[in-house]
Amino acid sequence: MIRRPAAGRRRLLRIALASAAVLAALPVADRIAAAVAEERIAERIAGRQSALVGTPQVSIDAFPFLPAAAEGTLPRVAVRADAVTREGRTVQASLELREVSERAGAYTAATAEARFTAPFGSFGDDLGEGASFSADEEGRLRIDRDVLGLPLTVVAEVRLTGRTVTVVPVAASFAGRPVDPAGPRISAAFSGRERTVPELPGGLTPTGVSVGDAGVTLHARADGVRFT
Repeated sequence: MIRRPAAGRRRLLRIALASAAVLAALPVADRIAAAVAEERIAERIAGRQSALVGTPQVSIDAFPFLPAAAEGTLPRVAVRADAVTREGRTVQASLELREVSERAGAYTAATAEARFTAPFGSFGDDLGEGASFSADEEGRLRIDRDVLGLPLTVVAEVRLTGRTVTVVPVAASFAGRPVDPAGPRISAAFSGRERTVPELPGGLTPTGVSVGDAGVTLHARADGVRFT
C-alpha cells in the first residue's frame, strides 16, 4: 500500500476545504446578486410611476439567478406596490412580468399581467352612507345597509365593457323579503356609478374585473412592455 506524504494529504485537504467554502458561498452570492437586481428594478419603477406609495416590492423568480442573468433574460419578475388614484382611492397593484431582459439600460418584458385591487372601503359613500361591502359565494358584490331601521341587501355584478366598469344589481332583499333589483329606487342608487379605467402604465389593456375577499380587482395585460 502506497501512503501519501503528510504534506500532500494536507494540501489535498486544503483544496477540498477551499472548494467546499466556494460551493457554500455560491448560493449566498447568487442571492445577493438577485437582491441587487430586484432593488434596481424597484427603483426604476418607483422613479417613473408617481402614483406609487413608497418603493414597490420586487421578486425575481430565477434560481440560480446568476446563470439566468448571464443569459440576459429573467423568466419571471413579480412586482407588488401600493398606489393612489387621481380621485384619492387606494389601490393594491401586482404585476407579473415574463421573459424580462435588459438592453442598453432599459428593461423589456415579453408579457405583463397586472391586477389592481381597490379595497371595499374605497367605495366610501358612493353606494349608500353606512353601507358595508363584501364578496358573495359567486364572486359578486354584496352591499348591506339599513333603511328605516330594516336591513337592505343588494347583490350586484361588476362588469367591464371596454374601459368602463359598471355595477349592475341582480338580486335584492328588504327585511328578508326578495325585491326587484331593477326597481326604481335600487336602479336610481346605482345610476351613474360607472367608472372609466384611466390610461394604465406600460400599455396595459383592461381584460376583466372580479370581486374577491380583498375587494374589486381590475385585470390587465400587455405584450412587449418596455420601461427605461
